[in-house]
Amino acid sequence: MGPFNNREIATAFWVIVFLAFALRKADIRKSFVAVLRAFCQFKILLSVFLMVFYTLAVVRLLAAIGLWKVSLLKDTIVWLCVNAMAMMIRFITSDDAENIFQKVLTDSFKSVIVLEFLVNTYTFSLPTELVLVPILTLIAMVDVIASSDEKYSAVAKITKWVQMIISFVILAIVVNRAISNFQTLLSLDTFRSIALAPLLSLLFTPFLYVMALISKYELVFLRLNFGLEKERRLKRYARRRILIYAGLSLRKLQHLLRNHAADLMHIQTKADVDRLVQQRVNP
Repeated sequence: MGPFNNREIATAFWVIVFLAFALRKADIRKSFVAVLRAFCQFKILLSVFLMVFYTLAVVRLLAAIGLWKVSLLKDTIVWLCVNAMAMMIRFITSDDAENIFQKVLTDSFKSVIVLEFLVNTYTFSLPTELVLVPILTLIAMVDVIASSDEKYSAVAKITKWVQMIISFVILAIVVNRAISNFQTLLSLDTFRSIALAPLLSLLFTPFLYVMALISKYELVFLRLNFGLEKERRLKRYARRRILIYAGLSLRKLQHLLRNHAADLMHIQTKADVDRLVQQRVNP
């Protein structure tokens, strides 16, 4: 088997076809360029660089203890581009970034993790995948649209049933193949493949927490620039007091943002800052 399975090849093929068709239109090209420019901002690029650097360090650690091999490079890159990026966006932009470890743990160690591994391992022939990928994608898109509006509820019921039937058929075929190759599955390489994404996600949580913390501090300090005019010394004092108060607590920072954003904008004296931190901020 090559580095890419048939489903990945089929997916890449249809993505290229879609992009080639879409980018023929000038307005879509302009929008695409605008998105690229937005992505190329210094803060975003720095965050991505740090994310990649941290992941490399984690991979080195896993390799040192025998839980990572070069054969997992493709899966690691996919996890980095999809899972890690999604978690970054989710927790940095979310108003509810508390209990990151618990949420990642819940998402990572699901009962379907082995089934997901089997479905991704035992794919169909390339012609079959080339047909299945666009059909399943279209059904999923229709389901999302139909589920978002009550007037399309009848359509949503149909799409859900269709997805369920297709999933059961694919799962039955995959499980049958897995049983036929049961001895092959009982290997350390299989364990590494199954454990890779959950391990990477769990080990990624410290980085997520730090990035979310920095993001929340930035938002809190930004509030000091709004509202009534403040002297620089007062802003520095407020930042220092908030740092001492909140420390490494996301909960306290989010409490500030949710309940005291207006207070942050209207402080005028050091006494205002002290009252805000000592008396009013008690999450």
